Amino acid sequence: GKGCNMDHGCNTDLFRVPDQVEDSMAHLVHSLTDPATTVRWSAAKGIGRVTERLPAICADDVLDAIIELTLDNENDNAWHGACLSIAELARRGLLLPKRLGEVVPIVVRA
Repeated sequence: GKGCNMDHGCNTDLFRVPDQVEDSMAHLVHSLTDPATTVRWSAAKGIGRVTERLPAICADDVLDAIIELTLDNENDNAWHGACLSIAELARRGLLLPKRLGEVVPIVVRA
């Protein structure tokens, strides 16, 4: 789906992410840009919950989709949603140490 491209490492012969999960994750990532704070917060929580149940390699793909939201410097809602999601992934231990160097500057810039 758009926004959450889990085709890279997640859909291998060993593990296939069902289309419904991929579509749901894409919807959650899109919801991180919603004007309502409660929607962004709920989407971030949902992303954390779903990501927790996926193989670790999929967390990288999810994080890529979240980071993409920060490319638009004018969209405060997207930035807020991205930061909420990053915090949720970190809280659940889903941010791999190799990605911290990429994520910390984004949070600091926010």
